[in-house]
Amino acid sequence: MFDQHPIIPLIFCCITIIIIIKQCLVKKRFLKTKALLSCALAFVITFILVFYNDIGLAGSWLEKVNINVIDWILLVIDILIGILLISTLDFSFANERVQQLLNKSIEESKYYVVLDKKDRVKNISGLLLDDLNTDLSSAYNKNFFDLLESKYRIIGFNGQECLKDDIKLFYSHYDKRAQKDQNNKITIDLQDDLLKESALYFHETNLFSGEKYKGRILMGEKKNEESLMGIEKELNQASSELITIKNRFVTILGKTTDGVYFNDITNGSIWVNDILVQKLVLNGNSISIKDFYRMIHPDDLPFYEEKMKSINDSYSITYRFNTGSSYVYLREEGQKIVNGKSIELCGIMTPIDNYSFSKTETMLDTIGGEPEMLARLAQLENIDKIFEVVYFRVESIPQINATCGRAIGNTVLSQYVGLFKQNFVTDNQIYRIDGLEFIAFITDYRKMDVLKNNLQRGEKLLHITADYVNTKIEAEVFMGISRSDDHPSHKKALEHAKEALRFARNPQFNSNYAFYKDIK
Repeated sequence: MFDQHPIIPLIFCCITIIIIIKQCLVKKRFLKTKALLSCALAFVITFILVFYNDIGLAGSWLEKVNINVIDWILLVIDILIGILLISTLDFSFANERVQQLLNKSIEESKYYVVLDKKDRVKNISGLLLDDLNTDLSSAYNKNFFDLLESKYRIIGFNGQECLKDDIKLFYSHYDKRAQKDQNNKITIDLQDDLLKESALYFHETNLFSGEKYKGRILMGEKKNEESLMGIEKELNQASSELITIKNRFVTILGKTTDGVYFNDITNGSIWVNDILVQKLVLNGNSISIKDFYRMIHPDDLPFYEEKMKSINDSYSITYRFNTGSSYVYLREEGQKIVNGKSIELCGIMTPIDNYSFSKTETMLDTIGGEPEMLARLAQLENIDKIFEVVYFRVESIPQINATCGRAIGNTVLSQYVGLFKQNFVTDNQIYRIDGLEFIAFITDYRKMDVLKNNLQRGEKLLHITADYVNTKIEAEVFMGISRSDDHPSHKKALEHAKEALRFARNPQFNSNYAFYKDIK
């Protein structure tokens, strides 16, 4: 009738058996129905193949009947093999790789369970099985929440008090709201017969085949009552430390006289303390970055924006800021803080006022005048201390005042004095004699050598440049120097240092500094 040799279905049956065996190995589960059916078909086909040549020897009419029966049997076998092959269509080398990676990832977790769309267990970790006092055969295809309640009582879910039926109701229509690449954190609170509490912490990942929801994987860990108490203790301790830090910060913020700011670049907002609100005449402590930018002088804004884009760690910038009635120079010194995707700048803003020499709120307030200088000179003479007198004048300040304003001029003057004091002077031995002229006593031999070497290597100390907004400013300084051991009296050393300064300021002299011993 069909004239089909049994060797053909036997070949397809063997291929089907190989695929099913591979599926069992990858899924780490014995596919009982498929395996038994394929083996049974292989046995029948083999039996037919062995006796195929002996069929029909009983006579012509019986031979015809036997062949027809065999053909029908082979047809049924072909259909069954086809059904088995169709049932394995979801298996491919790509799926095999995905399944292997899936198995590897979940096995790295101490507690994991694979559920189908009806919350039935399809795979579960040995540790979780041991904890539930069961085995895989008993747990397989059983509702996961029923499995948990075989040993524990479910008392909570995600921080809310609830029972097993509440969780089942929550997941009853989960397939309608589940999304691809969706990951959830879930917590299941448990209680045993001795009323001891524990909790399962899972990362929940949805599984899809195409666009159809197939189930989900739960991977995580279990923590007992002692662990939960330890976590609670750590959280309370961390919370206490945060409160302490907060209180300290609020106290410092309330007592400081500096203008503190926090620039949240990610959210586009700036917070400033009350000091800055008062000095900059702002409407409140919070202001948007866009509104803040509008208050920056239009000529300075491009420079400011460019500076903000190039900040790596710390930064310092000075620009003009509109306080409503006028512009003031504002110095901003801050630090960049990166916290995940959040970027914030924090630091201090200092308005540079049009101050007088008597009240500058700068380095100039910390140094003495001529009376203090003469008193210190007398002390040095009494102790017979060898020292160096440095008489210097910041010559370019009047020009800076004329081009950039007196506020910037005073700032440059203050910063230069601070630079000199930090590098060459000890015990605050620097004094203001006139508006632009200063005297410093250097008593450290090493710093005397440092000053001399600095001057002889290009006079960088006498030509300091600084950027204020989009303007480059240069501070030109003249300096006269004498040593106390080169003169009969310390007062003479003072006079000779002033004379050396006069000599250095002479246009015909080829340097901005002069040592008295070289010109006498």
